[in-house]
Amino acid sequence: MKKTGKAKMTRFLEQNQAPDPMPEKIVRLKQEIRHQAEVLPCVLPPEASLPDRLLRQIPYISLWIWPVQLLFLLLFATFLRKEAITVEQLLLLSFTGPLLAVLPVADIVRSFGCNMWEMEAACRYDLRQITAMRLCIIGGGDIAVLAVGGCLYGRHPGGIGEFSLYILLPFLASSCLYLWELNHFSRKCNGYLLAATGIVLNFICFPVLQHIYSQIHVGNLQWFLQLIPGIVIVLSALALYGAVNLCGKQALSLR
Repeated sequence: MKKTGKAKMTRFLEQNQAPDPMPEKIVRLKQEIRHQAEVLPCVLPPEASLPDRLLRQIPYISLWIWPVQLLFLLLFATFLRKEAITVEQLLLLSFTGPLLAVLPVADIVRSFGCNMWEMEAACRYDLRQITAMRLCIIGGGDIAVLAVGGCLYGRHPGGIGEFSLYILLPFLASSCLYLWELNHFSRKCNGYLLAATGIVLNFICFPVLQHIYSQIHVGNLQWFLQLIPGIVIVLSALALYGAVNLCGKQALSLR
């Protein structure tokens, strides 16, 4: 029976061939598909520039990140617009470094916690590109906040040096540590580990910066201020290395 049914189906298909499509209809259909692909919000043409690609990725960033960055910006504007800044205010602002640095990696950790790696790897961009674009977008927002804070603080005598010491250095040091954790404990890294790391960093940085502040103002650590540009360069290079490593080897090993 099965062979008979198969033979009948084969004979029926041979007797009823599908008509050949008209060439003009094929051309019109291709044009319509191309037009629809160009107007879709999630599709980019192959020649799209890097800014266009980054702008298309912004809706996929966690929404809570932007209010947090805006809050830090308002905090800088509130404290740094004053003519004099107390040591308490300065040390309070030093907490913004580790907190700002955790924002880019916290959004990436979401992929670990929700097991989104396979889904992201099947998207238009590979995993390295997605990770790099997230770091660029959120990290760019952090840098913009720090740049505004540096401009506001730079109006004070010696403001750039103090801003680098009390805010920029904690930001870079914590960025290096967060990226190191992601590179070495990616499968176990989550928001709780990052939060614990940030709390420990703040508890360590507060007394250390308070001691440095008191020693500088009594004239014992003036030489340390001359080392700050070099330390900033070294920590920036380490953070960049950690970010590149995360976007490359580590992202590939998790797919």
